[in-house]
Amino acid sequence: MKTANRESGVVLVAVVCLAAVAAVLAVGLLSESGSQLKLAGRQTTMEQAFYIAEGGAERAVAYIQRAGTNIIVGNTITGLMGNGRFDASIFGSTETPDTGDTHTVAGRININPNNSPENEFLMLTTDGASYNRDNLQDQDLADYNGAASLVHVKPKGNSDQTTLDVDGASYTLDKNYAYTFSAVSMNVVLTNDNRNPQGKAVGKWWIYINGNNVDLSDDSGGSSQAAQYYTIYSIGTVGTSRRLVIMEGVHQMSWAKYAMWYNDGPGAIWIRSGERFDGPVHANTYIYLQGDPVFNALVSSTRSSWGSGSATNNVDFNAGYLLSAPAQSMASINFPNLLAQSSMVITGMSSITMSGTNLRITSWTRGWTNQEVAVPSNGMIYVQQAASGGSSSTRKGTVSVGGVLDGRLSIVAENNIQITNHITYANTNIVLTATNITDDALGLIAKQDVIVMDEAPDNLNIYAHIIAEGSATSSSSDGSFYVEHYDSRDYSDLLNVYGGIVQYYRGAVGTFGGWGGDTGFSKNYIFDQRFTANPPPYYPTVTNDYQWQGWRDKPL
Repeated sequence: MKTANRESGVVLVAVVCLAAVAAVLAVGLLSESGSQLKLAGRQTTMEQAFYIAEGGAERAVAYIQRAGTNIIVGNTITGLMGNGRFDASIFGSTETPDTGDTHTVAGRININPNNSPENEFLMLTTDGASYNRDNLQDQDLADYNGAASLVHVKPKGNSDQTTLDVDGASYTLDKNYAYTFSAVSMNVVLTNDNRNPQGKAVGKWWIYINGNNVDLSDDSGGSSQAAQYYTIYSIGTVGTSRRLVIMEGVHQMSWAKYAMWYNDGPGAIWIRSGERFDGPVHANTYIYLQGDPVFNALVSSTRSSWGSGSATNNVDFNAGYLLSAPAQSMASINFPNLLAQSSMVITGMSSITMSGTNLRITSWTRGWTNQEVAVPSNGMIYVQQAASGGSSSTRKGTVSVGGVLDGRLSIVAENNIQITNHITYANTNIVLTATNITDDALGLIAKQDVIVMDEAPDNLNIYAHIIAEGSATSSSSDGSFYVEHYDSRDYSDLLNVYGGIVQYYRGAVGTFGGWGGDTGFSKNYIFDQRFTANPPPYYPTVTNDYQWQGWRDKPL
């Protein structure tokens, strides 16, 4: 019996040990399961915060679209979405990408704390907090002393109200411009210089910045376009999870986005084999296709079918096509605005020959004959009808154009633009892709027609984006880009347009296969992809068409 009792005791001890081990394992498994559930929950809320931040950024873009020219820069849009909220701040920016250079920055900046739309402020701390212009109105807002990843500010005053060194040298801030400091981490102090006995902030807000490897950008270069560029910082919050979405270079697209656009035409003007379009093509009428042209961007037509006799079996629609598309209007091309934006206005029939960074201008109203002047600083020339003097033909706001351009220029005419010679850029090795960084760019905008004249040479080169708007007269066929005497001019080889063409009434440049043989030019149109993001100066914008140049996100 004693032996049996001893054996029973051993078994009992073993069972207890096994039970203890099982209990420990169970606790461990439960703990691991709980940790996994917490991690999964955290991942879920982070994803939700991301989508809310993205939605907030899209709401900000929609606000910009609705507001038009009445946008309040520095405004913060807030709202609830799902089980979280978004805070989206909108700031003006330059269209020129940052160089990527970093700096050592030290100093302080006086922040303008009132609600004027001219004032901008946003600070993102490395622990996920954010401070914007509206927060500074809260007298209970505590000072902050810690690390930040971004500070965007339009200072209250000039150098007498700021003390800032960049790379060891004094750096002057201008109250008319906004500045953005960003880094992985930089030391900042956000403080109010006067608090009452109750601790309320009743003085001026200052921010102190001290950091290495800081990216510094400003909008002091302004925008050389009619379109303003914006940066949107949108924070999505779900519980304790926060995500930041940044949209950079948000801007209204210009008419230079089109490789070809036309409202109407005289009938069947064919897009044929050998033609290639790297930008969008749109027509408010039928598009006629023949052979195997190549379209590397969207092709759209308001009609429900292609033009009569079209064959599309061999056409390459590499970005698709859209029939029965919404009609588009040229109403956004505003000549009074273009006149107001021009730093050089010439009246009456004139000629402009580009010669690098200079122009040779002949104008009877100014008494100029090949007068050499510099390309205007803002790159805008307007040729206006003369009110008196001369004859009815010489009073017209018509200008002939040719030569070589080194720089950025838009030429606007109240009547016709006549192309009499090659129009090229100084950079003869230019590659017209979106990544090319050459700044040479020309826009030709006519209120009537853009015409290749009889004296223009064969195998003609035109580096420009062209708009023929057509409202200068009541003629329904105005607003064309065409070749003078296209149907009787000897065959002249290629018409090389390196840019894009927008015209109200599509014009002809040659005839092919007729009983008299070919006449005029064959088309060789190459879209300048740079113009999608960086069009010629003050180029007219397309209504309600916005895009952005960069997009990124990060957790806070």
